[in-house]
Amino acid sequence: MLGLPLGVALLLQVQPQPPAMAPATVVRDSAGAVQPPRSAPRRLPVTAEALATAFRDQRAGELFYRARAARLAQDSSLRSYDARVRTRESLGLNIGVVGRERLVYRKESASRVRWQQGVGAHVELTGSRMVAPIATARNERNEFLSNLVDGVDEVIPYYPGYESLGLGGRAEVSVDERRIVHPLAEGAEAYYTYALGDSIRYRLPDGSTVQLRALQVRPRSPQWNLAVGSLMFDTKSGQLVQAAYRLAAPRNASFLRVEVSDTNELGLKARIALGVVKGIVPNARHEVSEITVEYSLHDGRFWMPRSRYVKGVSQIGAIRVPFTMEHAYRYGSINGGDTLPSIVVNTPNYIATATQPDVPDSLTGEAARKWRDSVVKVNRAARDALRDSLETGACDATGTRTLGRSRYDGQLVVAVAIPCDVDRLIESPDFTTPIYEKDEAVFDSANRDQLISAVLSLAAQGAIGSSGFTLPRVQYGLSMTRYNRVEGLSTGLLVEQQLGGGYVSTAVGRFGFADRRPNGELSLARTNLTRTVALTGYLRLVSANDWGRPLSFGASVSGLLFGRDEGFYYRATGAELTFQTSRGPTLEWRLFGERQRSARQETGFSLIGDFVPNIAATGDVSAGAAVRWAHSLGLDPRGFRTLTDVRLEGAGGDSTYGRGALDVTLSHGLPQGLAGALTLAVGSTVGGVPPQRRWFLGGNQTVRGQSPDTAQSGNAFWLARGELGRDIRVLRLSAFGDLGWVGDRTRMADVGRPLSGVGIGASLLDGALRLDVARGLYPRRQFRVDLSIGARW
Repeated sequence: MLGLPLGVALLLQVQPQPPAMAPATVVRDSAGAVQPPRSAPRRLPVTAEALATAFRDQRAGELFYRARAARLAQDSSLRSYDARVRTRESLGLNIGVVGRERLVYRKESASRVRWQQGVGAHVELTGSRMVAPIATARNERNEFLSNLVDGVDEVIPYYPGYESLGLGGRAEVSVDERRIVHPLAEGAEAYYTYALGDSIRYRLPDGSTVQLRALQVRPRSPQWNLAVGSLMFDTKSGQLVQAAYRLAAPRNASFLRVEVSDTNELGLKARIALGVVKGIVPNARHEVSEITVEYSLHDGRFWMPRSRYVKGVSQIGAIRVPFTMEHAYRYGSINGGDTLPSIVVNTPNYIATATQPDVPDSLTGEAARKWRDSVVKVNRAARDALRDSLETGACDATGTRTLGRSRYDGQLVVAVAIPCDVDRLIESPDFTTPIYEKDEAVFDSANRDQLISAVLSLAAQGAIGSSGFTLPRVQYGLSMTRYNRVEGLSTGLLVEQQLGGGYVSTAVGRFGFADRRPNGELSLARTNLTRTVALTGYLRLVSANDWGRPLSFGASVSGLLFGRDEGFYYRATGAELTFQTSRGPTLEWRLFGERQRSARQETGFSLIGDFVPNIAATGDVSAGAAVRWAHSLGLDPRGFRTLTDVRLEGAGGDSTYGRGALDVTLSHGLPQGLAGALTLAVGSTVGGVPPQRRWFLGGNQTVRGQSPDTAQSGNAFWLARGELGRDIRVLRLSAFGDLGWVGDRTRMADVGRPLSGVGIGASLLDGALRLDVARGLYPRRQFRVDLSIGARW
């Protein structure tokens, strides 16, 4: 699937596959589908020392234990509710931190949910729509139908035993550290510390008073499955009223699905093989940076969920996959007089069984594989048949089709009524805004952002190494390897260590086999996953280019094969203090002091083509500051979209200078299935700019068809790129023309004949991957073929 289940699996990873700990029993649900067995939990003991240090004071402990009891208690006086539910789930695809935001998938639903104690939940699906701009129309349609079959739209606000913190599924009584460690579960005292926070008191219309108190939750160690944030409770009942938290550290997960704890069972040869494969296949990095849950009070006693929100990102190299989930609930009645009919379960839970069911212990090797494959095949076939029946099957006289299923390990039965004409869901009057736009009236993002800013600041961190350090993240292999005309083949090793308190230390060592010079960096950073401050000392090779990623692996392949090294390099030794925020527009600033010097070309080897000469940098010692602000607006590929990039830099020392540039890309759909894009950029300088801080034009990122050249540089520039294309869903074909000028800032009006090139391009997945065939017009008349990732359009 393209949508939320994939995003949740990547980001939360709440159910990794541990080694079997007890004999497995084949369990089937009420419809006969095979269910995975449950194994014994894994957790630390709650020692006397842990209890003695868990609470800042006695009152924090009292509130904690009151909240723990309330979490699993069932209020028998809540007999039923009638709610309206709205959901929105989005998955994106971005290249690098600075660049265009692309929407891979977005799904919205609207439903009426009626729940009754002892019966279950009746869901009337009133709206469902989705877009997948980078998929074919048929795949988008199949995904829409699959969502209906899999129950993705069946979002239940509350049922007895549900997980109140918004992690999905049922509430677990005890801690299991193979999943996210719930801060209120039994055994959580060994993983967290707790302190009282703010207090709020307000009076209800009947004259009674409600007092709320926050409990600050801090992890003892920087683990991916521990939370940091604030939980607010009703002090009288212990019921959760508001939660804002994030996971304490990123999770670095191998595609091989081998847990660190499992490697002890591997032999020496298997460990060596595992290390080799990890060097070839990069690990994924998952971050969950924001989770909020809010409740509203009804009838003066029932705290019911009002909203849930999750935000995170998965990253593989330069590829970033951001994910958000938004739920909003509004209640028509609590304990109303309606009596709901009983629910007949007629549909298996395909979400669990269509993937990889656990194999009985009696089967091993080839027999186990065949058993698993046969179960998956049968369940997928049944799922696909049900999906197809939504458009081709017979319908009852009510005009709806009802699917009944057992959810959450049999804890809740759900009946969902789907219109026989499923297209009615797409045109639902519940949707009042286009799917690509924010719906502030429904999801109340402004108040949520205020809550996150207040609770999840950079100062909201866990303890520093109080429970020992986690294992470091080690990165090597292809993801750390590059090729250019200065270093030749260069590779390195990165070691990252979580220290606690939001602090992360990183050491990078690198060696080039052509220049035979080591490079290295040592940094200490503090982060809350949305804002990062870092102090770094470095000896590095630097690209003077303001566009593209010349030192990336992709650019290195082009250099090795075709001699297409578009970077101009110099060496820098120094220290820097940096700040970066990835919430909203990207903001980066840098304070630096460094010594710059020339980097001589040390190799001319490539399979085809020749390298252009490198720049001759001056030996400058300078100190200064730089700032970069980037903002992407608009997600609809056929709507109005902008991409803005502002860069400013100033330094003093052997050279005193300032430089600034503005890049803006505009795009919009046109009649007859056409679309157009226009990029305008301008930059200039003041003072005596050294050669390595001039502007350079030429190459795929500026004037296509022209090769980068040291002769095409100056202390000022302007650039214009225009395109006209036609979208074919996944693929966009376009014709383009580029103009650019670079030279002396005192002669910007004396343009003469600018650099120019024309050509045709094929943009895949909204510019995530792009192929250009360009013809240079001036000064070089030549053909160039370029493949790039993360194109502007």
